[in-house]
Amino acid sequence: MVEQILITAGDVTASEILIDPGVIAAPRPAVFLPKSERRRRVAILTQPTVADCARDIARAIGDAYETGVHVVPDREAAKTFAVAEQTVAWMNSLGLTRHDTIIGIGGGAVTDLAGFVAATYLRGVEAVLVPTTLLGAVDAAIGGKTAVNVDGKNLVGVFRHPSRVVIDTETLASLPRDILREGAAEALKAGLIADVELVELYERHGLDAPLADVVSRAVRVKAQVVSDDFEEHAGRAILNYGHTIGHGVETVAGLAHGHAVAVGMVAAGEVSTQLCGFAENARQRAVIEQLGLPTSAPGVDREAVLRSVALDKKRDEHGLRMVLLEEIGAPIVAPVDADAVDVGLAAIGLG
Repeated sequence: MVEQILITAGDVTASEILIDPGVIAAPRPAVFLPKSERRRRVAILTQPTVADCARDIARAIGDAYETGVHVVPDREAAKTFAVAEQTVAWMNSLGLTRHDTIIGIGGGAVTDLAGFVAATYLRGVEAVLVPTTLLGAVDAAIGGKTAVNVDGKNLVGVFRHPSRVVIDTETLASLPRDILREGAAEALKAGLIADVELVELYERHGLDAPLADVVSRAVRVKAQVVSDDFEEHAGRAILNYGHTIGHGVETVAGLAHGHAVAVGMVAAGEVSTQLCGFAENARQRAVIEQLGLPTSAPGVDREAVLRSVALDKKRDEHGLRMVLLEEIGAPIVAPVDADAVDVGLAAIGLG
């Protein structure tokens, strides 16, 4: 059964999320492409590990549209201006127009790149995103935040929502456990900020928590937060819980994104305890450990992490801000000083 979740801007639907088990193995063109009378071509961006799936989808829609597949590097190597430029040149050769569609199939880096290129090519082309990792499904592909990396993580980007996101939970269930574990960090984050029952699912089952429930709950959290704050003017920043220090560790150490977020949540939990009286810090740490995620970053260059943290997107004219928890399900965005950051760094072995 297909589950539909909507992101709205007022009374208008900005993005449609379809959770459709099995749709990648048996692609149906109508699922991957919203109706359009003017579309003639479809440009598919993908990564090496799922290129065969992308070609199967291309064949499924090839009777109706001229279709091409372009393979970009895995992970963060895809999110550069150089790769974006190569992709645009390829789309030029395909003859893509403003009425056509770009589909991004792969992990979060690919969907980030596809969204960024779609948002900027010809000043905006329709994007459809098909995340094939849990991290992409519950976070990266949803919400319209597109970006590439320059010095820091996601520092160059634009808000533009995909018209549709297609999530195949059967594909996610077949992921290697290390990839599933990485995505669990972002799903757990959704629970920590807004859905205690999602946290409890992971507490009861660990990494074997029912994937259909995890995905549905995490996606609903993100869709609601984004709908309430469409372009991150205020409340949407809570989705960055664990990301302020986590992104710094990721940038400096080259840690996988989900692992870095887990480390960042440990740091944020300690700062939350100090500044907000967060009494469930031990509970948070226990479930992170239960999922097999890292809780520290020993040996990482502390000063380099601090320099990266200083570039965090949540900074304003008053300085750095962090997402903190007063309790599970009750996040706030608060200014933090150097002493608070030191508390967080010490909690992850960078004291």
